[in-house]
Amino acid sequence: MSKKLITLCVSLTATTLLFGQKDSVSKNKSNTLEDVIVTANKIEQKQNATGKVVSVITAAQIQANAGRSVAQILNEEAGLYLPGALSNAGTVPSIYMRGASSGRTLVLIDGAPVGDPSMISNEFDLNLVPLSQIEKIEILKGAQSTMYGSDAIGGVINIITKNKDTKSWGGSYSTGTYGTQKYDLQHARSFNKLSYAVGFENQSATGFSSATDKNNTGNFDKDGYHNKSWFANVNYNLNSNLKLKAYSRKSAYTADIDYGAFKDDKDDKFNNATQLSGFALDYKKASTHFQIQYQYSTQDRQYINDSIDKKYIKYENNQYVGKSHFADMFFSNAISKNIQWIIGSDFRYGSYNQNYFSISAWGPYSDNFKDTFQYQNAVYGSLLIHSNNNNWLLELGGRYNKQSRYGSNTTYTLSPSYKLDEQNRLIASVSTGFKAPSLYQLSYNSNLLPENSFNTEIGWEHKTNNLFARAVYYNRTINNGIDYNYIDYNFFNFIQQKVNGLELELNYKLSPKNTLVANYTLMNGQETNQNRITTTDTITYNYLLKRPKHSGGISWQYKFSDRLDFSVSARYTSKRYDVGGYAAPDVLLNYYTLVNAHVSYKLNRRWIVFADGQNLGEDHFQEINGYNAIGRMLIFGIRLR
Repeated sequence: MSKKLITLCVSLTATTLLFGQKDSVSKNKSNTLEDVIVTANKIEQKQNATGKVVSVITAAQIQANAGRSVAQILNEEAGLYLPGALSNAGTVPSIYMRGASSGRTLVLIDGAPVGDPSMISNEFDLNLVPLSQIEKIEILKGAQSTMYGSDAIGGVINIITKNKDTKSWGGSYSTGTYGTQKYDLQHARSFNKLSYAVGFENQSATGFSSATDKNNTGNFDKDGYHNKSWFANVNYNLNSNLKLKAYSRKSAYTADIDYGAFKDDKDDKFNNATQLSGFALDYKKASTHFQIQYQYSTQDRQYINDSIDKKYIKYENNQYVGKSHFADMFFSNAISKNIQWIIGSDFRYGSYNQNYFSISAWGPYSDNFKDTFQYQNAVYGSLLIHSNNNNWLLELGGRYNKQSRYGSNTTYTLSPSYKLDEQNRLIASVSTGFKAPSLYQLSYNSNLLPENSFNTEIGWEHKTNNLFARAVYYNRTINNGIDYNYIDYNFFNFIQQKVNGLELELNYKLSPKNTLVANYTLMNGQETNQNRITTTDTITYNYLLKRPKHSGGISWQYKFSDRLDFSVSARYTSKRYDVGGYAAPDVLLNYYTLVNAHVSYKLNRRWIVFADGQNLGEDHFQEINGYNAIGRMLIFGIRLR
């Protein structure tokens, strides 16, 4: 089947099911959205109790994707695109949500923000979160700076880790293409008021050449990868309403990397590690919720190149060390039968330093970047208002943020929703967002101001026993966007970005054994920026780099028996532009379609064997110009639960 025909089938099937199946299921008794979420407003609530667009990747979905990475699973969600997710193991994936640039989607782990202060845009490396340690993922789309502060322009991804309070053992072993091997083990147990969960994972791969061998020399070597991680969570119930949680986790990996696009390197390595430690004191009673949370994290990155295959540079060692503190406190209570209020305050601190040393044909050179830091304090609040019959919901929120470098700024959120009937609901939102300049950017220009965005969205949700469908249109404008100026070689506030798009999602249970899942994303972007060819004038690009205008997928899941499960999927990504090089035209990358499959079989109540296949059609494509992506990839494994 040709790629164009697959693309047409995906689009037509999704559209037909979204709008054509409504009558066949509308007579069924309806349900509300029963999934309980915490990311929308930091308190537990059902999905139908918020006007915000929230998606949940459940534990069952994560198990059904065993053998893949966090980035690869997120890459299949509507409105998300992660170039690097399908590249060689160890590639740091970018996160583009609703077209927002890298670093404009906030990543949380158990509700606390994570990032690297030494990165250009404070990005977080998803390679540092093993899939085996994740219970579920909540994806909150649209600007969420009112609740979560800086970086939440495109949205929020909250990775919720495993934290069971019953005695259990779990683990897995898998092996497959590109010398991939992974094994992990977790254990949980409870003693009266005390419970704990611990685990570790070890993952490695011989990999393939990260850079593309454009001239087919056959001399590009394989770039390997090795990742080790562990975690420990401890919970103590002080009483029936008050719980104390303490946790610590560390991930560290080494990846062989190449010199750049289309350029091999035999001895260049990248080491990356992070450690998170903290606690949360949580009080819940009826509609009252009070929480104090603190997290301390460290980030260590190192680039080492012995450069024996380079003519001039003989040795390079570039080290970055970052530290972050995060503290948050909020209180929520019911003012009346129809009004819930949330008020809170948070504090964020980040610092980093850099050490560089090299030996070249011109002699040794060293450079030490002194410690630099920034911090911000904020107060935020929100009102959740609903009518007596719960047909009307309204969320009003605001944040005041004071930053040590640029001063203060404010954001707000207005999110109404209306239930048309038992099956249909309208949702909408108007909000602002911001991104504070990173420490790296401020080290070049201390006068940078925060980026700011204005966002609107409107959507429709349909839910019955068998069918969930959602259609959302969104629009966003970013001003004061931060970019690098190639005239004076400095960062400056310059970019204006305009994005609008459409997201269609479907989950249809055809029968107790058959489930069909589909989504489609249309994203139109426009960016006014410095001309990437001349670097001296201003130009408006009618596309966004690395981000496709069209993407979509369809998945069929079939349960043959109580023991045997099977799924097959196809995902299409349209053409998109990437950087062609310094002062060179942008390059148009071709579209691609991936066909994936997964099968699992229960040997008994404890052991499950599985096989996972990606890119079964062996489509040849590039996510990033000058770099390779996976070919046909097969993983086989066994899991204990």
